[in-house]
Amino acid sequence: MTNALATAIIAVSLLAAAFSAVTSFRNRPMGRGDLAGLAVLEVLLVVQAVLGFVKLGGGEGPKDSATFVGYLLAVLLIPAAGAGWGLLERSRWGPGVIVVAGLAVAVMIVRMNQIWSGTGV
Repeated sequence: MTNALATAIIAVSLLAAAFSAVTSFRNRPMGRGDLAGLAVLEVLLVVQAVLGFVKLGGGEGPKDSATFVGYLLAVLLIPAAGAGWGLLERSRWGPGVIVVAGLAVAVMIVRMNQIWSGTGV
């Protein structure tokens, strides 16, 4: 894992969550800004997945890589699922789903860093 990339992903996920929280508090449905935040987050997660698999293929990473690979693949689904669910829910709770998705991605990235470094396993 690259610490700079992980930090960027956490920052973008928290910013997307904060933006969507404001949208939800304003009692508005999900809009383009919410989707843009999720799109940027998804691109960063794809970059992380590619780098993660390259590093694992090169012999780097945790001893037991199965959990790490599970997190690496599962975290890719969260922004897409949040966008789909948010688009289906055309009330103020659509952006609320994105808030939860952004927070979940941030927590999963922290956990992936712990698994990668061998702490908290």
